Amino acid sequence: MKITIIGNGQIGGAILHLLEESQKIKEEKYLIEIYDKDLTKNISGKTLNECLKDSDFIFLCLPSWHLDKTLKEIALDTKKEAILVPLSKGIDANSSESVDQLIEKNAKNTSYALLSGPMFAGEIMTDKMSFAVLATKNKGAFKKVNNLFLGTKLKLEYSKKVHSVAISAVLKNVYTLAVSIIDSSLEDNNTKGYFSAKGIMEMREIMKILKLDKKIILGTAGLGDFFATVSSQYSQNRKVGGDISLHGTTSLQSEGLISLSPLIKIIGKKYKKLPMLCMLERIVIEKKDAKTEINDFLKRI
Repeated sequence: MKITIIGNGQIGGAILHLLEESQKIKEEKYLIEIYDKDLTKNISGKTLNECLKDSDFIFLCLPSWHLDKTLKEIALDTKKEAILVPLSKGIDANSSESVDQLIEKNAKNTSYALLSGPMFAGEIMTDKMSFAVLATKNKGAFKKVNNLFLGTKLKLEYSKKVHSVAISAVLKNVYTLAVSIIDSSLEDNNTKGYFSAKGIMEMREIMKILKLDKKIILGTAGLGDFFATVSSQYSQNRKVGGDISLHGTTSLQSEGLISLSPLIKIIGKKYKKLPMLCMLERIVIEKKDAKTEINDFLKRI
């Protein structure tokens, strides 16, 4: 059996670390390849096609803005029986498609399972516990991927609500961005707590608007991941929020930042009924002053 990891960044390295600790990998001596388009990170020196050849599992450890292009590149070299496991948590800015929609468009006949939850690479690499929902329409795919992590400190839950899990992951990143801007602007835990609660309520309302399973928001791939992300030193969304709060803009990228505009687009006119999301739009897209917008929001309560 063969596993290919595409993307040798922090999360790609963390997945490799977990697999190397797996009882099943050790017992059955799986071949693991890791590929990165950055030649300095592409340790094996192999091409993407060579790494993909005969792979049974393909972990896509990429930000969402690279996913569409990568899926197109690997489509012809992915065998029909392979299982794709994306770790991206965003919406494509060009097509406004979520991760599951991108896969179903580019790899129509391939099984896939979304991996989503509180699993920061920095903690995985220091052998701390991590948790995720593995969302797939194919229960057999869940069992196969879950077996890869037996004996590791990653614990997986099954869900068949694939699109709901994909959108939940987007929402936790967008609202982490909002709470991080508020946290950096006011340094007030009471207000941060209030806005966190409002954010959870709005996330549930968005799921309702999009006719998705709003219970997902209160689970591991929603609330669990949200709380981990708003508090973690490893969170890129938190760093971006702090940057925007201090400077009004940022040169950094994050899933929450990239997903904000397409999220508003897919919600449609009803987003105007979501005050916290509208405030985030004014701060991030319209470049309004964060402290002024937050104080105006609080005055209207």
